[in-house]
Amino acid sequence: MIPVIVLWLIKKYKKAGSRKQFFQNISAGIKPSIFKIASVVLVILLIFFAMSVIAQTKELNYMIMRGTDIVGGIHFSETNNSGMKQLEMESQVKGRILFISYSGSAKEEAVYQNGVLYQSSIYRKMNGKEKANKQHQAMNNQYVIRSGANSETSPIYPITYNMLSLYSTEPVNIDKVYSDNFQRFVDIKKLQDHKYKISLPDGNINYYYYHDGELVLVEAHSTWYSVMIVLKK
Repeated sequence: MIPVIVLWLIKKYKKAGSRKQFFQNISAGIKPSIFKIASVVLVILLIFFAMSVIAQTKELNYMIMRGTDIVGGIHFSETNNSGMKQLEMESQVKGRILFISYSGSAKEEAVYQNGVLYQSSIYRKMNGKEKANKQHQAMNNQYVIRSGANSETSPIYPITYNMLSLYSTEPVNIDKVYSDNFQRFVDIKKLQDHKYKISLPDGNINYYYYHDGELVLVEAHSTWYSVMIVLKK
């Protein structure tokens, strides 16, 4: 429970921009009472944990390129704390295919506890329309999967490596990756050292390139377009 609270505090701290504003935001949300004093004390104790975790946060930024044009960007972050790892990715894309303009955005998150996926979410929009909205939650050695107003359980447990993990860890000796979107495992094919191929159920094919364990390039190919996702230096 404590790691979850710490991750929440980290988000609040990053949004605040300064330690003074952070404490003002937290204390403003607590009702005046004796519990406010106790709550502030707890926050002070937890912030020491949060400060140490911030130093363990890795952030990567990528350009999305179609040919020689930059059509979007991706921001990825990884935060580690006491056996808990949180992965987050946000992306924006805008361009044109032939005479058709498009714009899209996506946000994905995955939280691992002791190497096992605890919860994840994926949300995508294209031209203002929702294309994906799914959440996974581990419960009683299975996953509850919610998609819009619908929910179902899946016996696929445990998940230790999902698509978002590709931005965090090179799949050395890992031959399958879980797709939150398709709700299934897909094969990872190693083509050569630090280069991997993943064929998705919809026919899309992605190639992942790593250098010193860090993802530096993704080639994404579909029926209608191909893009490169390039790490910014």
